Amino acid sequence: MKIGRRLLSIILIVTTLSAMLTGCGDSSKKDSVTLTVAHVLNETHPYHLAWTEVAKLVEERTDGAMRIEVFANGVLGNERDIIEGMQLGIVDISCMSTGALASFSPSFMALDLPFLFDSRENAYKVLDSEIGREMLDDLSDHMMVGIDFWENGFRDVSNSKRDVLVPEDLKGLKLRTLENELQMGTFTTLGANAIPMAWGEVYTALQQGTIDGQENPLATIYLNKIHEVTTHISLTEHFYAAAPVVMSKKTYDKLSPENQKVLVEAIQEVTDYERQISAQSDVDYLEALKADGVKIIEDIDKELWREACQPVYDKYKDQIGEDLLQRIQEKMNGKR
Repeated sequence: MKIGRRLLSIILIVTTLSAMLTGCGDSSKKDSVTLTVAHVLNETHPYHLAWTEVAKLVEERTDGAMRIEVFANGVLGNERDIIEGMQLGIVDISCMSTGALASFSPSFMALDLPFLFDSRENAYKVLDSEIGREMLDDLSDHMMVGIDFWENGFRDVSNSKRDVLVPEDLKGLKLRTLENELQMGTFTTLGANAIPMAWGEVYTALQQGTIDGQENPLATIYLNKIHEVTTHISLTEHFYAAAPVVMSKKTYDKLSPENQKVLVEAIQEVTDYERQISAQSDVDYLEALKADGVKIIEDIDKELWREACQPVYDKYKDQIGEDLLQRIQEKMNGKR
C-alpha cells in the first residue's frame, strides 16, 4: 500500500498518543490495552456520545484492562485516511459513511441509492438482517472487521442561493458531496454541479462562495454551524446515512477472545442508543435551526424526487446486483 504524506502524519500522531497513554496507564495491568477510535464529526454528535458510552462499558467490564480513547473532528484524517489506518493497524476502530467503504465492497453502494429507505424502520429491517451482516462480513477480505450499523440519519440539502423544493431547483448549484461516485452521480442527474470535497474544507468553501451548498443530516449541519453559511435547508431526506462500525482486523486479531467478546457486545448494545439519539437529534436540531432563523422547506414531494432519480438506479443496478436490490425490497416489504 502506498503511504501518503497525510497517512504518515496520522501514524506519527497515533504513535505519539499511544506512547502518552501507555505512560499514563496502570503499569500493574500487564495485559492492558488502549484502543484508538477515530471519527470525523464533533464531540456533541451522536457518534461521539455513543463511542463515549462504549468506552465506559468496555472499561467497566474489563476492570480497566481495556480502554478506548476517542478522537473526533477528523484529527486522525478523513474517512479514507482512517480506513487506510485501520488496514495498517494504526487506527483501531471507527464508524463512517457507507460511501467510504463502497470501493472495497460494492454491496455498500446499495445503501447509497437515493430514496432507498423511506423510514428508519425500513432501514433497520435491512441493516439488522442477514443482508446487513453479509455486507459487514465482506470487509474481512480488506483487513477490516464489520461489527454493526449505527447511523447518521437522513441527509438534507442546504444552500445559500435559493429555496429547493423540486429537483429542478438544484440545477446549476455548486453542491458539495461525499467523495463517492454514486452520490455524485445522483446530484449530477438532478442537475447540480456535484463537487466532491473533504469535510474539513466545507465550511470555508461555503463561506468563500467556492460552493453554493452541501447535503448532510441536520445534526451535522447544526453542530458544524453550516447553517451560518447556507440559510436555505430542504428536508429532502434523499439518502439514509447508515454508519457501519468497523475495526482493524490486525487489532481485532491481537485481542484475546474475551476482550473481543466484550468489545463487540458493548458496541452492539450501544447501537439502539446511538440510533435513538440520532433520531431525536433530527427533532431537536430542526427546532434549533428554525430558532436561528434558517428557512426550512418541509413540504417535499418525495415521489417526485424518487422518479427524478430513477436513472441512477438504472445506471448502477448491474454493478450493485439486481438480486441484492430485490432482496432489500423484499426485506422492507416483510416477504422474507
